[in-house]
Amino acid sequence: MANSGTLSIARSVLSQELGWIWPVFLARSVIKGNAVFRMTHWAAPAISKEEARYPKSLSLAAGIYLGLEQKFGQQHALTVMRRMLVPNGEANSQQFFDTLDLSNLTGIQRFTEFKRKMGETPEHRYTQREYIRVDDTTCHYIIKRCLVHDFFVEAGTPELTRSFCDTDKAFFPSAFPDLEFNRGDSWENTMAFGKDHYVYIATKKA
Repeated sequence: MANSGTLSIARSVLSQELGWIWPVFLARSVIKGNAVFRMTHWAAPAISKEEARYPKSLSLAAGIYLGLEQKFGQQHALTVMRRMLVPNGEANSQQFFDTLDLSNLTGIQRFTEFKRKMGETPEHRYTQREYIRVDDTTCHYIIKRCLVHDFFVEAGTPELTRSFCDTDKAFFPSAFPDLEFNRGDSWENTMAFGKDHYVYIATKKA
């Protein structure tokens, strides 16, 4: 989570919530997040730096959330975190999307190629994805292991995963306006809501 764009969003949201003390709060959140990370298995020497890099970046979100929860209670803390995490996730996805040249592709092909390229990044290399159906009109797949969910479970803040799931609802319609995106019969078909896998279904608009 900790890049220049992320910190800009965090600064804006936290200054609205906390006023002039936000820099002190953020500094304490960094310390708290680092402590949380050290309690997870990704801090173990046996874990490669590549695998640990993304969970380490998520530790700031856990630190901020825990501080907000202590100050405002869980519900308001979750609302504030969503205001940070969804725009940040959407911006990061869009930034990656803009690095790709998919101009020769349309529809489902464009979507599947984007997901293939994203799956090659360090953040998603450890995701376990299974394709159920891929043809000219539909791309349906499930995710059986998600690094975001795994980290926040170990961090003791599994509820934060829901904001990352909501990023898909914000990003996909703008990036793929010719497709419809859903999670089957419910938007809660994700591990963030206790399911054993995530559902992703993109279909070509009629």
